[in-house]
Amino acid sequence: MILIVEENRILRAEAVVACKGSCYGTAEAANGAHALEILEKRGDISLVFTSVNMKGPIDGVQLAVRIHARWPKLPIVMTSGVVNLRQSLLPHRFRFVRKPYATKPLMTCFKLLIESEHREEVSSPQWSS
Repeated sequence: MILIVEENRILRAEAVVACKGSCYGTAEAANGAHALEILEKRGDISLVFTSVNMKGPIDGVQLAVRIHARWPKLPIVMTSGVVNLRQSLLPHRFRFVRKPYATKPLMTCFKLLIESEHREEVSSPQWSS
């Protein structure tokens, strides 16, 4: 399940269509506060896709920081047409995609992040005493 956080209704709908076309379920939030509420209530979110620039007390960067602190293994993809974030400065499970973005590479990015999360869970050593 991918949580799409975008205040622009049209862009959010386009992201939902792209995700569903790639067989991903979606949850939607129009702002950072709503996204955090969804994450607290649901345990099935495997990736968060958020716009950087959002109105309100929690923009996309603040949202990403809060998510990373609370759910450190949850991959986050941020997007913006205004700011540009250097990938090398972002944590391991973060990606930045510049708007306007092509949906096919975006879905590939989602797939790689989700699969890498799953591989790490499966390959983690199980210690026994």
